[in-house]
Amino acid sequence: MSTVIFVHGISNMPEKDVLIHHWHSALATDYADNEGLDLTTRVHVKSVHWADVLYSKPLARAEVAESAELSLESTGALATGGPSLDEVDESFLRAFGSEMDFDPDELRNNNRVELPADLASAAAEAVPLPWFLKKPLMRAAVRDTHHYLYNVTHSPRPGETYKVRDVIRQRFVSELKAAEAKGPIVLVTHSMGTVIAYDCLKNVPECPKVKHLMTIGSPLGLSEMQTNLKPGYSREDGFPYEKVDLRWVNIFDPLDIVARADPRLRNDYQKGGGEVVEDLRQNNGGVWTHAFKRYAAQKTIRDALRVLL
Repeated sequence: MSTVIFVHGISNMPEKDVLIHHWHSALATDYADNEGLDLTTRVHVKSVHWADVLYSKPLARAEVAESAELSLESTGALATGGPSLDEVDESFLRAFGSEMDFDPDELRNNNRVELPADLASAAAEAVPLPWFLKKPLMRAAVRDTHHYLYNVTHSPRPGETYKVRDVIRQRFVSELKAAEAKGPIVLVTHSMGTVIAYDCLKNVPECPKVKHLMTIGSPLGLSEMQTNLKPGYSREDGFPYEKVDLRWVNIFDPLDIVARADPRLRNDYQKGGGEVVEDLRQNNGGVWTHAFKRYAAQKTIRDALRVLL
């Protein structure tokens, strides 16, 4: 029996079991012409959970419920204004800002952005993504990604200190090793989770093989990511063929704030100079199009995942 292993993305998250339930529900909900995909009847469902390495405590169940309009990623970031960027390398921040189209100085500014009284209504009417949403989310994207790629020593709580990349790599490999004896593994990764998965598949020799890789709303097209994913990464041989037996399917929304700078990956992650990554575009709708819940609700991703299973 196959195992689907989820790897979550930026910002704080609820506890592991709550997050798995959230992802499963997002895929399983039926729509008029779009049948849900109930994974629990077909596969084992596991996850690589890493939010506690960077955040002091998980999102509470009440916060998860309140995030329905604005996504899980928004909930924690908006509540705090986004994490501090004091430990972020200046060159990384400016390179990331150049590719993601934001002002590094404004993002580093710790002043909170004033939120509208009716947050959900204001967000629903705003196009493009308003600064009150964009700033805290981009702070989370920059800080979380930087601390992983630079293997920063971080203490999310008193008495606990992690080398971020080392610990998350260990969790990833352990989860895959526990699953490989049960059958084929399908990796379903979102946002920064795509970076973690790619890094482990390409740069960690003891990482087990998987049958298929699915990346969703991925920032792997950014040159700053690719620079920091070496030695494994190269354009001509970036496909992780050593660890991915069959297919890499990349799902993107062109308006996704995290992926939009370069959402298509087939030209950046070739196999022997040939393009093999399958880029699939879908339109999520809403304001925060990066949310896994938005992606999971669409027929494109569900059909692709059915085929992989």
